[in-house]
Amino acid sequence: MTPGSPREGERIRLALDEAGWRFTPGRSGAAGGESVILPHCWNAADEYRSGVDVRRGLAAYQLDFDLPEPGAASEWRLRSGGFYGVGEAWLNGQSIGHFNGDYLGLDLDVTAALRPKENRLVVKVSNRYFPHVLPGLRDPDFHLYGGLGGGMHLEALPPVRLVRADSRVLPDESRPGEVSIELALQNRGDSAAAVSCQVVLRDSAGVPVAEGEGSEDVLPAGASACQLLRCVIPSPRLWSPDSPALYTVEAALRRDGRVVDRLDWSFGLRTVHFDAGKSLLINGSPVVLRGVNRHENLPGFGFAMPAALHEADARRIKELGLNFVRLSHYPQSPAFLDACDRLGLLVLAELCSWKRIRGGRWQAAAAAQLDRMIRRDRHHPSVLLWGLGNEGRHRGVYRQLHALARSLDPSRLTLYAENHAYRARREKTAGLTEVWGLNYEFEELDYARTAAPTGCVVVTECANLPFARRGHLPAEARQLAMVRDAVQRVESAGAGAVGWALWDFADYATPRRQRWFRECGVLDGARVPKMAADWLRARLHSDEPFLRVRADWSASAGLRRRLYIVTNCPDLRILRADGSVRELSVPSADGGMEVDVDFDNAPLRIEGRHPAGMVAHRLDPWETPAAFELSGEAVSGSDPGARPLYACTLQVRDARGAAVLSFEGEATVRVPAGCRASLIGGRTVPVHGGRGRFYVETPRGAAAVLEGRLGEFPPQPLRLGGEGAP
Repeated sequence: MTPGSPREGERIRLALDEAGWRFTPGRSGAAGGESVILPHCWNAADEYRSGVDVRRGLAAYQLDFDLPEPGAASEWRLRSGGFYGVGEAWLNGQSIGHFNGDYLGLDLDVTAALRPKENRLVVKVSNRYFPHVLPGLRDPDFHLYGGLGGGMHLEALPPVRLVRADSRVLPDESRPGEVSIELALQNRGDSAAAVSCQVVLRDSAGVPVAEGEGSEDVLPAGASACQLLRCVIPSPRLWSPDSPALYTVEAALRRDGRVVDRLDWSFGLRTVHFDAGKSLLINGSPVVLRGVNRHENLPGFGFAMPAALHEADARRIKELGLNFVRLSHYPQSPAFLDACDRLGLLVLAELCSWKRIRGGRWQAAAAAQLDRMIRRDRHHPSVLLWGLGNEGRHRGVYRQLHALARSLDPSRLTLYAENHAYRARREKTAGLTEVWGLNYEFEELDYARTAAPTGCVVVTECANLPFARRGHLPAEARQLAMVRDAVQRVESAGAGAVGWALWDFADYATPRRQRWFRECGVLDGARVPKMAADWLRARLHSDEPFLRVRADWSASAGLRRRLYIVTNCPDLRILRADGSVRELSVPSADGGMEVDVDFDNAPLRIEGRHPAGMVAHRLDPWETPAAFELSGEAVSGSDPGARPLYACTLQVRDARGAAVLSFEGEATVRVPAGCRASLIGGRTVPVHGGRGRFYVETPRGAAAVLEGRLGEFPPQPLRLGGEGAP
């Protein structure tokens, strides 16, 4: 743990998410226990395994750490990333507070209990059902994971400080480039302080583009205030999905001429307007929302995904040609929002709800979560709308939440997602948010447009096929057809239908099991694309040739075979080993087709001709599985200080080396004694469609050699890190 940057006024920030934590399930406390690092999810190893119930209950985390010199700090706060559940924390045997993770994390004052040197922190957390903890359901269509997500740190605050949650950038839309920086100040000291603020604005390359300085004011002891600083950015670059230009605010607070506190955050300049009954305009240009819903989980991690994997998800969504993602159905990691800012993905940020929305303590909890979410996330240019709920309706609740959202952020409109328009008519919840979110009911598009004050509707869920299992080709083809139909229906609906979000980005674990998890993603849980993802890639990158062919090309599957082809090429040729050629035309509105061929146990070459060039796909027949291979690829992220993370793939092959795409089984991965690598999610790796995926962390600068075993096949080594390795 290091104090961090030496800049004058820089806050001391101690990361507490490395080795040293002890985890103990149950009520017995944290003595002994398993060694873990944060973020941690205790359901991560079993959520995708058939017949395993996800544990709900209490667990304890314990960490011993040393505190360095506190400097000029007057207050220390314990902060973490988001997670589901409630709990209590103790420092050196003293309770430092109860908390509700609320998918937004904890923030506790630990000043009185902190010691100069040795300290012991114990955090107990429960993921049981609580009616007043959002979503307030025992089994929604997503797991209520247990654990501490998002990492944890201690932060030292000076007595006179800047307050990030209440500070913001206020662009002047009528004067491009002119911005007001509202800085919130707080004096927690015993005497009045003469304070002033300064800001420097930098572009994405780090070059200063504008500065601003406020006058010196006297801030009484115990008081709060705001300073408004105005800056002009010359030749400003606007943020958009196609050009996500970002700027950074560097704010400094001076007391008696000396810098005592600093805050940095990024922002973007853009205008958003829902043109009444017509379209969404970003910076004056129409934009069609084309997106997916996303759950925050990954096999082996549960909800405890490191920042690099959040960024990898955002990149995958962008690479499909999409520009929009709905965070269903809870606040998600700032790391994902940061990636959306950088990549140009528009976001519907949503509070935690699913079907059941009600008043009383639930309403109070919803208001508290919405308040925290907006204050945390309103600086992100990627955030387009605030989502108030999913598939539930309560007029009084929505009125309150809408008013709260607009008071905290007048620059953004609100939306709630409805799946029964007739109930919205009956209960008069239609029109309580400016934009209508419609789930599945295409026949209600006209009503939705007339009910929404802006005349605009987003189809917030569509194309939900729960059994679209990767590798089951007829199911994949059916999902592709549903996706194609949904997209065409929305985009042909006319003015006011401003976009769509498919259900779902990736397969996800859920207690409402179909084969223990929902297989409705356009990618599977391990982020391997299905046909529907291929179709999106082909359609939304129409200027680039694309061709992908799937088939059961095994030697034992019979004579007649079906090829499942996804392409944006208007003309195809099927070339057989015997020299015969079959010409095909692809309907322009289709992009996917099925073709029957005779199998002759020989490779098959499919060629596509596109205005931008030719592309080809080769099908090699496979025989009896004979071996497997392991490979690893470093997962890159924006945090250079993070532990190296590797995405590892297991591929089953036959004796000739051809990939076997029909194998099902379970592999194990062993970390030899003395090796410091960490398997994420346990040593068992499900193998589906001939492929398995697992993740490994290694110490910085260290190499690791692991061993994989699968059935009776010869074991295989995997080297990670170090010279010459991935």
